[in-house]
Amino acid sequence: MTYTIRTATTSDIESIYKLIKHYADIGVILERSMDDIKSNISSFIVAVADDRVVGTITYYDYEKNLIEVRSLAVEESYHRFGIGRELLLKLISQVKNGKEIKIFTLTYRPDFFEKNGFIVVSKENFPEKIWKDCDKCRDKEKCGETALVYNG
Repeated sequence: MTYTIRTATTSDIESIYKLIKHYADIGVILERSMDDIKSNISSFIVAVADDRVVGTITYYDYEKNLIEVRSLAVEESYHRFGIGRELLLKLISQVKNGKEIKIFTLTYRPDFFEKNGFIVVSKENFPEKIWKDCDKCRDKEKCGETALVYNG
C-alpha cells in the first residue's frame, strides 16, 4: 500500500474535517470546526492514498518552546500500515527543526504515543493547555485523557 505524507492545503479542509469528525463523534478525539481547520491549515499534515486524505495530524504552538500534538486521525481501513507513526514523525521533525522544544499531547490512546517515544506525565504540567481548551471542554470534569511528553 502506497501513500504520501505532505503539508495540507486548503483543498484538504473538508476531508480533514470529515476524518476528525468521525473520531470526535465516537469520543476518541476532540472536534474541530471547519473554520478552525481553515484558519490553522498551515499546521496540518496529511497522508494521501488513492488520491484522497486518509490521515491527518496537526499541532498548536504555545510559543515558549511548547508544542501540542493534536487531531491525529487515520481512516480505519488504513490502520496498521504505519500511517499514524509516519504522520507523527513528520510533525515532530517539522516542529523541532533543530530547536530544543517540549512536545506534548493529551489523548485517549496513550499506548500509541508511548510506542512512539512519549512518556506519561501529569496534566498539571501543561497549564497553557488547561486554560486554552480544557476549561471549555464538555468532559472537563470527567476527563479520560492522558498527558504525554515526547522523550526523543
